[in-house]
Amino acid sequence: MNNQQIIDWLLEGDVSIQYQVCRDLLGSDKKNLQTRIAKEGWGAKILSKRNPDGQWGDRFYQPKWISTHYTLLDLRNLNLPSNNEIVQETIELVLQNNMADDGGIQLGPSTSQHSDVCVNGMFLNYASYFNTSEKKDALHY
Repeated sequence: MNNQQIIDWLLEGDVSIQYQVCRDLLGSDKKNLQTRIAKEGWGAKILSKRNPDGQWGDRFYQPKWISTHYTLLDLRNLNLPSNNEIVQETIELVLQNNMADDGGIQLGPSTSQHSDVCVNGMFLNYASYFNTSEKKDALHY
């Protein structure tokens, strides 16, 4: 396969892949493709699996790979539009309900005192991407 054939093949994929190919390989930031990520393909499927309590999985970090934490990271990596209200609401819920005593994000009920630096970094990655407002109490080190 030559480069054009590879690009053509990628452009046949999920809308999130199409968006990233256009933006990163073709130099064309097609916002219309990015907007479609929440409405079709992987992005829409993931958003549809959100529980009525605003979480994915059982809670913020359980079960690990389908938890709210990793789902938010996946949605960020799919380049879901940063103004997505569903994701913004979930991040606010995490900030309200999952603060550890050390100021980071607690992984679960048994980890109320200490947070995990790596998880905090990933949380800050997607929280900033999704335009989470800075709060006086949030993540202080």
